[in-house]
Amino acid sequence: MPKEMLSAKFVATAPTPNKEREFYWDERLPGFGLMITANGARSYVVQYRNADGVSRRITINGSRKFATAKREAKAILGKVAHGGDPLADKRKQREARADTLRRIVENEYLADSDVKKLRSVNAKHRTFERYVFPTMGSRPIAEIRRSEIVRMLRNIKAKHGHGAADDAFKMLSRFFTWYVPNADDDFRSPVVRGTWSQTKGDGSRTLTDDEIRILWNVTSEGRNPYDYFIRFTLLTATRRNESARIKRSELSPEATEWTIPAARYKGQDGKSTHAHLIPLSPLAHNVLASVPVLQVGGKDAKWVFTTTGTSPISGFSKFKLALDKRLATVLEKEGKPTRARIISDLNNRYPGKDYQPFDDRWTTHSLRKTARTLLSRIGVDKEIAEKCLGHIEGGIVGTYDHHEAKPQKRAAFEALAREVERIVEGRPGNVVPLSSARA
Repeated sequence: MPKEMLSAKFVATAPTPNKEREFYWDERLPGFGLMITANGARSYVVQYRNADGVSRRITINGSRKFATAKREAKAILGKVAHGGDPLADKRKQREARADTLRRIVENEYLADSDVKKLRSVNAKHRTFERYVFPTMGSRPIAEIRRSEIVRMLRNIKAKHGHGAADDAFKMLSRFFTWYVPNADDDFRSPVVRGTWSQTKGDGSRTLTDDEIRILWNVTSEGRNPYDYFIRFTLLTATRRNESARIKRSELSPEATEWTIPAARYKGQDGKSTHAHLIPLSPLAHNVLASVPVLQVGGKDAKWVFTTTGTSPISGFSKFKLALDKRLATVLEKEGKPTRARIISDLNNRYPGKDYQPFDDRWTTHSLRKTARTLLSRIGVDKEIAEKCLGHIEGGIVGTYDHHEAKPQKRAAFEALAREVERIVEGRPGNVVPLSSARA
């Protein structure tokens, strides 16, 4: 980085860089410098290492006079010379303010009686602690801007994936929805319509027939609870945590019906929160019946999918990574014809995306999307297919029509299971709309 004899004249006349930012360091005061951004903004900076050898940088307002900024830089470097860490002190002072995001989230939002009783309260705190607080925990809540949130979400997406960015956005959005009624009249939430659309990814994709066949055959090996969980999730068109946290108490005595409680369906304080009844097809029933039952204290574990008996299945990334290796092995054995068919089907479904067999766009949520696609393919009425997924129709119909349509859903789930069996066995399709079949 260039060194200069910094002066008020140089600060005023230094050229705007053709890159994101440029630093000019003072030859007479090491650690003191001028930063110029691509849009011409100028500010003074102080670079130092604390007692632990960690590099720190403090920004001094560029609107100050050069002599004033240099005196402040000398004071900062003097504290460093005596073992101090001015940037850490500054952060502590900001976090001590009562109106910072961290303070309000921890002391008010997560302590709210309605929020505190939610099962997800600990998950909320972990999301804030991991993704949000490091960037804006010390920021006064009234000073947080939409552009900061978008920039933070983009960084989270780049480092941790769009799923993590999605979680961070949801937590912030719900927090500000809670905070607005308690704030001053002139407070405006920085989370508005369109904030998330700037960071949202393509999401998961559906599976082709060959991928369904391979996935089903591989997971039929039953090497671990995840294998059973994968097949059950596909046959019930559920979300990951809805099926992963299934308890035996949620099943009917004959295990022919499963009711997902409202406390878990769509994430407590999310949309569409209600109990959801799923009539289990004979194939889904058989999958459940084949899951090994662990004993806890001489009794059957309450969780269906579990590795310990005391908690539901977790560690999905680890399980999926191992499963993907098994899928790749089978795909390699089947050779180029199968790979070519999968790629052709994906290109027809998603033009220009260049998706590959079992790539990173296939996730657990792909099972739910695949099931919904198959329901349409076999001719299930849209209204019934949406009820199978637990979606509530909008408008006045959704407000007043609470009929479960159990017989229709049972017929749809059984037809879905037959379609999965047809795909796995490689039989040709013979799609007949359910309404015609019933007639």
